[in-house]
Amino acid sequence: MTRPDAPLHLSPGEEMKQNEFFASPRVPRRLERLIEEYIEKKTGKTWNDPVVLERIRSAVVAQKWGYWARGRRRKISYAKGYDVLAYLAYQFPVYLVQSELLLHGLVADGLIPRTMRVLDAGCGPGVISLAIADYLGRVKGATARIDAIDISEENIEAYMALVPPAAEKKGLVTVGRPVAGDLLDPPAGTLQGPYDLIVFSNVLNEIPGRGPEEKAAMVARFGERLAPDGTILIVEPAEKDASTALREVQRALVDAGLSVYAPCTHLWGEPCRPDRCWTFTTGPEVRPPRLMEALVAAGEEGYRYRNTDIKFSHLVLRKDGFTREGYRIGKNLKAARLGALADHVEKRIHLCAARMSADIGEPGRHVVKICDGTPKKPVYAVLPEYSRNEGNEPLLSGPYGEILIIRNATVRYNREADTYSVIIGRKTTVARAGRECGA
Repeated sequence: MTRPDAPLHLSPGEEMKQNEFFASPRVPRRLERLIEEYIEKKTGKTWNDPVVLERIRSAVVAQKWGYWARGRRRKISYAKGYDVLAYLAYQFPVYLVQSELLLHGLVADGLIPRTMRVLDAGCGPGVISLAIADYLGRVKGATARIDAIDISEENIEAYMALVPPAAEKKGLVTVGRPVAGDLLDPPAGTLQGPYDLIVFSNVLNEIPGRGPEEKAAMVARFGERLAPDGTILIVEPAEKDASTALREVQRALVDAGLSVYAPCTHLWGEPCRPDRCWTFTTGPEVRPPRLMEALVAAGEEGYRYRNTDIKFSHLVLRKDGFTREGYRIGKNLKAARLGALADHVEKRIHLCAARMSADIGEPGRHVVKICDGTPKKPVYAVLPEYSRNEGNEPLLSGPYGEILIIRNATVRYNREADTYSVIIGRKTTVARAGRECGA
């Protein structure tokens, strides 16, 4: 018999169900209807009433303006009902699928117990709780108890309207009313844990006036509630400022004693330099719900209200030093450090690095961000289409964070961008590291 706290492993049938979902992901129909019913309850009108749709559209525009503003003008608030409705209409579908994708990765890595205790820190209207419930709905015999905290009463109201009826339908997920409180100073005596999983989903970038050290200290305090073999997941937008700020928080958290499980790997056993570290990954396109389609159709510039692309930066932390990639540069591999590329400009080198982006190039020129934990400036592997062959094809396939060995590549310095390029030619070979980096 499987112990309740044993790692959750999917059967072939369960794996197939998850893959079918991610092949064409969408918000579950029942959850779509719950959101529509909540809109009707809040507004006293049908969810697709033209006045309601126009007010949601206005709130979406205001949120996007607040998000992209800089300095003191940047303000993201969920104090009003339409703020939450705009989030549910525009952000929620992508964040729901994105959360399930990340959970699937943690399950695949054996980090999630079959019976798990979860803390959703900054829960909003319930993205993480609903993602866990939907994911576990395709798994037999797995359960979750979820605690949550949020500062917005409007978010908590939406959470209670959506999460209990959706999450508890099959009896797999148990939730209570979220704690009303500030993440920087949560109410005493609440949220005791220990938790197998603590999630900060699109939270850190919305905390105003706090630097990376303060945000890291907040995460570390919540980490005290983490089980010894538990996991902290932090997710932030792929946008440059939020993504680079996450890596600065990461450095501070490492200094505080937490270890990075993924996606970064310190191949030389040294802490990385987070300056200018913009790295993110992507996921499948999400099918828009009826509410989003209605916003798109209700007026001019409808494209402004379509949000179906998954792009995010993330960080997985542990207390036990366990890492996804156990590879380190071995004595038998003659590899140059990316932090020393200034000494190798216009020379051919071998290197070992992690793939830290999808292909971000343009037609005819493939570009992938790479890192070994040492770069002082961003480094990109550049593969012209005319040089692409079987020997260097692994650069363009495989999971985010995978370790690659690149041999016989040429180093170039891009003065205008102040970055380095590792040129992958016809005679360059790219191989998945396997055990070789640790040889």
